[in-house]
Amino acid sequence: MRYDFDTPINRRNTFSFKWDCDMDYFGRDDVIPMWVADMDFACAPCIVEAVQKRAAHPVYGYGVRQQPYYDAVMGWLKKRHGFEVNYEHLAFAPPGVIYAMNVMLRILTKPGDRVMVPMPNYDPLFDMVTRGGRKLVETPLVWKDGRYTFDFADMEAKAASGVKVLVLSSPHNPTGRVWTRQELEGVAEICLRHNIFMLVDEIHCDFVPPEHPHTTFGLLGEEVLRHSMVCYSSNKGFNLGGLGMATLVLADDDLRCKFNEEMSIAQTRLDNIFGMAALIAAYNDGEEWLDQAIAYVSDNKAYLDQFLRERIPQIRMIPSEGTYLVWLDCSQLPYRGMALEHFMINEAKVAFCAGYEFGKQGEAFLRMNVACPRCTLTKALEQMEKAINGLSLQ
Repeated sequence: MRYDFDTPINRRNTFSFKWDCDMDYFGRDDVIPMWVADMDFACAPCIVEAVQKRAAHPVYGYGVRQQPYYDAVMGWLKKRHGFEVNYEHLAFAPPGVIYAMNVMLRILTKPGDRVMVPMPNYDPLFDMVTRGGRKLVETPLVWKDGRYTFDFADMEAKAASGVKVLVLSSPHNPTGRVWTRQELEGVAEICLRHNIFMLVDEIHCDFVPPEHPHTTFGLLGEEVLRHSMVCYSSNKGFNLGGLGMATLVLADDDLRCKFNEEMSIAQTRLDNIFGMAALIAAYNDGEEWLDQAIAYVSDNKAYLDQFLRERIPQIRMIPSEGTYLVWLDCSQLPYRGMALEHFMINEAKVAFCAGYEFGKQGEAFLRMNVACPRCTLTKALEQMEKAINGLSLQ
């Protein structure tokens, strides 16, 4: 590989949410953080150079998107995903994807309206529903032929109950499913039939291996685009989460106008100047780095799966088709929910995203981030093995 993903980088004392919040979140400062979706790899050199070049200019005032920015976004969507987006359909949300989806949810619905979410799911995607006073309608993912998929009969029945909006994660967080075009078309057909607007979070769409290609909602036809907001970001694929950016495709002119007005009211329409430099570099020159990061993480997933099979058979890895997140089935352990989380924190000294955070279907699961050097992953697994072996001796 041209890029080094093996050498650990010390992120302590860098104001890192992942590495500097141990005591606040877990009550101890000696855990290995395998939780938040933030890679432990150095960014692509082209990104670092672009940010350093911009930082060398001593004025850090307000920035403005100009043609090179739009060209980079549109060029990336066409090159990486085969989606020739209409420039007029673009909108932006510097705070990020979740902020954008929350703003649009408030535009589309009022308190008490029904919003459907496939579960389990990334918790902010359903927290924004319940905390905003909307009615959460859960449709469960089902296990079929060795992977999760949609329960289309359940989705159809619940869609007919007056649902206004569907919130979708694609690729799926936390299970790592990369939905097929056929699956996505099935979801879109149900929503169109019942006049349900689709909020589609595709923040992880760049981080998929060649054997599981991502199908963006942007390719499902004009009718689907008019009834959806598709959310993209360079943050996950290129590890730019601290720069907080989101690109949105909103084909409905009226909704896009309303969205942009909300962004203007909140004064959240201008991107971070370093974020703009990073995005342009990532989309124009970062693809080789991204492909190699994906290959490295795929090897980490294979290593994890083998380690669990051979040394920790009480935990099963759900096949992860995309993202750098892995859904771990811990149902053979004697813990559930917070007890499972606390066991891993206090006995294994490894911090995960607890499965219960993703809904009641996740009580026996943990979400693990494997975008880290192999030595970090190995150390975490060895600590887990030791803690679980200790259980069998009690």
